[in-house]
Amino acid sequence: MLGLFERRQFFDGEKVWFGKYRNLINVLHWHFENEIIRIANGKAKIKIGDFCFEANKGDCFYCASEELHYIISDHNTQVEVAIFDKNLFSEITGKYVVTSPKLPKDIPVNKYFERIKKELSQKGRFYREAAENQARNLIVDIFQHCPIAEHNQKVSFHKNLIDKINRDFSFITFKDAVCHSGYSASHFSKTFKKLTGMNFSEYLNIIKVENAIALLCHNNDTITSISQKCGFSTIRNFNRVFKKVTGYSPLSLPKDFIIDTGLRISGTDRFDPTDESSILIQ
Repeated sequence: MLGLFERRQFFDGEKVWFGKYRNLINVLHWHFENEIIRIANGKAKIKIGDFCFEANKGDCFYCASEELHYIISDHNTQVEVAIFDKNLFSEITGKYVVTSPKLPKDIPVNKYFERIKKELSQKGRFYREAAENQARNLIVDIFQHCPIAEHNQKVSFHKNLIDKINRDFSFITFKDAVCHSGYSASHFSKTFKKLTGMNFSEYLNIIKVENAIALLCHNNDTITSISQKCGFSTIRNFNRVFKKVTGYSPLSLPKDFIIDTGLRISGTDRFDPTDESSILIQ
């Protein structure tokens, strides 16, 4: 199983899910479902595939099946999310891709969301079919009015690569990652920076520090032992990197500290990418 994979759970035979969040923060992840994101109010940083956006009220985005993405919203920002089983419209999404995730303003995403929300909340006669029809109509509207291209079935290297880094963080090197990708060193660096917004060593240090934080919270090992387990050659280097990433020394780190990079990792099959501070209000 690939790292950062969210296994979406639908209920009662439903193939459409809708939620509205306040303070939504979720980490870099992917799932098999298609997802539509709308900023109801406030601002958010959104990454979908190779694209990064500073999103404002009314902005809407389409995230295709298996696309890596995350959302980091400002305080009190409200974000609406609709997630659809990809098999509802595989005849479209299996053949074509939208070339840019940001949707034009003339697609009435809000109206589709209101109809989907109404069907799912009232659960009237044939409500599942009615919600699915609204989802299909929205997807058709998107693919009719957005630039599209033929679907490339080749899976990008980055899902396997990030899984490898998250798994082998304590000993993986830049050279190992380059060899795994099959790219030249220069092309790898450019592609990795585009994907994550940082270079390889910066990302690796964040992963190492996150694992160190987990050990600090749930383990009685010494700082030296933890630093070694997380791949730091010396305790001095560990302390330096730890403070650079968190702003704290290992011993002074607050118990409720969270690294809000959008790149936190998953160590379980039951991965929920949504941060505990996020509030589902609908």
